[in-house]
Amino acid sequence: MPPTQPAEREVLTISAFTIRLRAYFERNFPFVWVEGEVTGFKKFPSGHWQLTLKDASSQLQCIIHFAVNARLRFEPCDGMKVIARGKTSIYGPHGKYQLEVDQIEPQGVGAAELALRQLRIKLQAKGYFNKDRKRRLERYPRRVALVTSVKGAVIRDMLQLFAQRWPYCEVIVRPCRVQGEGAGEEIAGCVRMLSELHRSRKLQFHTVIIGRGGGSAEDLMAFNDEVVADAIFECSIPVISAVGHEIDWTIADLVADHRAETPSAAVAFLTPHQDDVKRNINDLGARLRETMARRLQMAKQQIDQMASRPVLRRPQQRLREFEQRLDETGDRLHRAARQRIASANEKLAAAAAQLETLSPLNVLRRGYSLTRTAEGKLVCDAAQVRAGELLVTRVESGEITSRVEPI
Repeated sequence: MPPTQPAEREVLTISAFTIRLRAYFERNFPFVWVEGEVTGFKKFPSGHWQLTLKDASSQLQCIIHFAVNARLRFEPCDGMKVIARGKTSIYGPHGKYQLEVDQIEPQGVGAAELALRQLRIKLQAKGYFNKDRKRRLERYPRRVALVTSVKGAVIRDMLQLFAQRWPYCEVIVRPCRVQGEGAGEEIAGCVRMLSELHRSRKLQFHTVIIGRGGGSAEDLMAFNDEVVADAIFECSIPVISAVGHEIDWTIADLVADHRAETPSAAVAFLTPHQDDVKRNINDLGARLRETMARRLQMAKQQIDQMASRPVLRRPQQRLREFEQRLDETGDRLHRAARQRIASANEKLAAAAAQLETLSPLNVLRRGYSLTRTAEGKLVCDAAQVRAGELLVTRVESGEITSRVEPI
């Protein structure tokens, strides 16, 4: 026989059962703090983050919505030990319970410090801190922009120092907040505006100084903002970061073209002192006058030496000497030409006599003759002619034409 069933029983759908469990969790565990190691961290296109917290024997699925992670100063990663707070809920489609995190902190290190470490690593990989991209500063700046707060002693000290050291520089102040919520966006906006003015040539700057006085690490957080680092890196003007005191280092200091210990130190580093410049100008002027006097004295001595030369004192005598040398040279040329002609004539006569001796006409005078055929071919052998052929014989005086009879 089947077991006896109760007369009435409540049968729930899966969805209804999940809703009751969700209400139970939300009523009895509205907010809980848990600690564990992050694993399976994942980002979704919607902006939500998903991760799992685990300890030695259990795991807890966690979800961090976009509205929460947008205000976090750091980004969780696998293997990180954290403490998280949230409310427990059940995700209906999967029927799994999860923790909807609204606060999360790294365990063993502060969130701000961890966020700063992560940002440094990120910017280092992007080349923001490379020394080879650092630009040189103008030696004698004529227009400088200050990005700082107009409240407090910092701006007064900087302007006074500009007036004392280098009053020939035009100082443009772009006021902004330097601490508190949204200060980083204001600083970045000012830097970008100045960069655009410089790039478009509407207003040219030699340097931008970003500065504020000392304060706690929390006060300086605006200068550790990534948006400020991006603005400095992309700025078309060389940037000096002068934040806090000598021991304070911020992301802005690392990205800027130059880091100054204090705002006053930035002005002192950027500008020469007008007294030093005037002193240098006076020294250069004195050296220039001394050099010019020495060069003039040397030139005067050279002129005096040239004036004492005979060629300048008695120029006609020099011309006469040249005329005499010219006459003597002409005579030598004439004599040499006559000698060359006489020698050539002698050589020509000797060659003519030698040719005369070798001339065939001299042979003919001694009774010899030359016989040629009618075609002009010289006859050296009787076999060269035939009977009846005409021959021309050349003697000393004239020619004889004959005909060959027997051979």
